Amino acid sequence: MLKLIKKLKVSENWMKIREKFYPTKKNDPEHRALLFNAMTRYKKCTDKKNTSQIKREIQVCKKYWKCYPYHYFLYDLYKRDMEITDDELINYIPHFYWYRLFLPYYRSSKFMMITDNKIITDQIFRSLKIPQPETLFYIFHGHLYSPEMVQLTQDQIEHELNNTSIEKIFVKPAQGSGGYGINIFHKTDRGHYETRQNIIFNGDFLAMLQKNQDYIVQAGIAQDPEISGIYPGSVNTFRIIAENINGVVRIVCAVMRIGRGQSEIDNASSGGIFIKTDIDSGKLGDFATSYNCEKFKEHPDTHFVFQNFTISRWDEIKRFSIEAASKVPFFTYLGWDIALTANGPLVIEINSNPAHDIMEISSNGLREAFGIEDPDYYWKNPGKRM
Repeated sequence: MLKLIKKLKVSENWMKIREKFYPTKKNDPEHRALLFNAMTRYKKCTDKKNTSQIKREIQVCKKYWKCYPYHYFLYDLYKRDMEITDDELINYIPHFYWYRLFLPYYRSSKFMMITDNKIITDQIFRSLKIPQPETLFYIFHGHLYSPEMVQLTQDQIEHELNNTSIEKIFVKPAQGSGGYGINIFHKTDRGHYETRQNIIFNGDFLAMLQKNQDYIVQAGIAQDPEISGIYPGSVNTFRIIAENINGVVRIVCAVMRIGRGQSEIDNASSGGIFIKTDIDSGKLGDFATSYNCEKFKEHPDTHFVFQNFTISRWDEIKRFSIEAASKVPFFTYLGWDIALTANGPLVIEINSNPAHDIMEISSNGLREAFGIEDPDYYWKNPGKRM
């Protein structure tokens, strides 16, 4: 028995060591794909720094953060035009540190259901009067429910949709992120709803969903004309990470996410691009970026030029974000996806485990923004506030 316990301890310690130096989420297909693409870019790159400099910079990151900086490849920091100082280099937070040390220190698992299930999020936000898209109905445990949790029939839903003026509806998995599994239906001239992939919203489609998982069905929104002018094909949202410590709320960082290539969603993981948004002025950065670190001075489809453009209603978005975050004190850090309509901002989604990479790429690192002065602190106090 003692030998078995020792073996288990050795195995457990090895897993901890391995996780320190290898990518987190290694079994996540999306992260595997991102890392594969990054390493492919690295191998094909003809404009890399010399090998000794690359090795030295990786060691600088490892020594400071005490985990492997595979973001060095994800963010193309090895390129010759990325001539940055060591202080600028360590401003990028490694993925392992962000997901396994920093966020868990501030996050309590007992509140995770608020963000992890869109139906629960919707119910809580309705009670808190936090504006969000109009919810039409839920699919929960194989049954259909109104937002007031009154059970409905397929005939009632089809009748309601046949007599509404809503132009677009979104069918979203209750538990999901990154835009995966979303179906977007448009109202046709014949009066029914159909996706661009020719899926028709009818009783058969509903029956299929009811056998699958839980869903939330919401009406599409009409975004602000200024935002639509950048790219009209998707709802272009602002990803904002807000901090709430002892009731004091601040916006830490913000980017604007924009669809492209006829995509109806703006998620970077689904091919969208993103651009830094100055948290004080709402001014956009000079260029947008993709997950593959492509840079765009103008939108590739609409040719909208990003340089010197300021979101005219940014103060409204910023005020809304702070007010909304103040109503959800269960989390220190939340990622808010905010859309702007003619009637004001509203929340599309929140995330208690917000991806920081689009923020890091756009802002040249986030360590200073999050006030991480001593990285050892989170190693010594893992999950202290959980």
